[in-house]
Amino acid sequence: MKLSVKVKRLFFAATILSLSACASTQPGGIDRAVATDFGDSSLEVLFATEFPVASKDEAMAKAALAFRDGEYGKSQFYLVRALKFDVTDVDVLAQIGNIHVLQGNSVLAARAFSYALQQDAEHAGSLEGLGLVYFRSGNETQAQQLLEKAVAADASLWRAHNALGVIADRNSDFETAMAHYNRALELQPESDSILINRGYSQYLAMLYREAAVDFYTVAKRSDNPRAWRNLAMVYARQGWYEDSLDTYLEVLDPAQAHNEVGAIASANGDFEEAWYFLAEALRLSPTYYANAEKNFAELRRKSSLSSSSYSYSGKKQAMEHTP
Repeated sequence: MKLSVKVKRLFFAATILSLSACASTQPGGIDRAVATDFGDSSLEVLFATEFPVASKDEAMAKAALAFRDGEYGKSQFYLVRALKFDVTDVDVLAQIGNIHVLQGNSVLAARAFSYALQQDAEHAGSLEGLGLVYFRSGNETQAQQLLEKAVAADASLWRAHNALGVIADRNSDFETAMAHYNRALELQPESDSILINRGYSQYLAMLYREAAVDFYTVAKRSDNPRAWRNLAMVYARQGWYEDSLDTYLEVLDPAQAHNEVGAIASANGDFEEAWYFLAEALRLSPTYYANAEKNFAELRRKSSLSSSSYSYSGKKQAMEHTP
């Protein structure tokens, strides 16, 4: 039986709270047996005899090398070993949490971050880590509280700034969003995801020229499909349909590209242009094109309606933030 998104979020939040409660029962330190819970018994079997360590420093050095080589399981093993030498090291706990994030284990990641914060409630890396876990689970209220505390403790946490920008966008606070994206870009100027997010924020604020610059920058330097699509949408939104078509053709086949442009032209209320592009989409498609047919039917029935009441069948993810 599949759980609804809401139920999953409530279950996840309850799990985090229970883990935090467990942490609070151990003031002044983390039991060494509990430290093992951040690891993986299979890793212990695999590495314990083959890769023994004699000190925390040795464990940390080997963890760093393994992480550099993309051997996250081995890195996790050494970090847990390091933690057993010093069970109160919040930096080690945060690194273990980050590895669990990379491995897709949000619950164990949250557990590590929560234990770290039980030791040091102002530990910036753990505040960011736990905030991002909440953010990805959909609990943006809790995420925002943690991430704001994180950047207050350490303004160089670009992932926290990026996520706070997304949260601000969703609250239609575009000025705050821009401040966070700009700070994140100062720290990571080559990040495609931040620049796409900033472009989307400017699109939402109807700053189309500025949005186009950000999308174009990413599209040209990385040939990023999302950036090409977003740039095409910005062009179409302004009525630059031929430019939009040319841009869509960077990532879509001709029938899909014409359908997307036609759908946006209809949303803009430019029905003559919409007829042309949708008709071309149907002509160019080698098989039955359901989305184009649906858009054409909408156009025939509702050409007199305002763009605000028009919906179209383009790609499901038209434009959105990046992770």
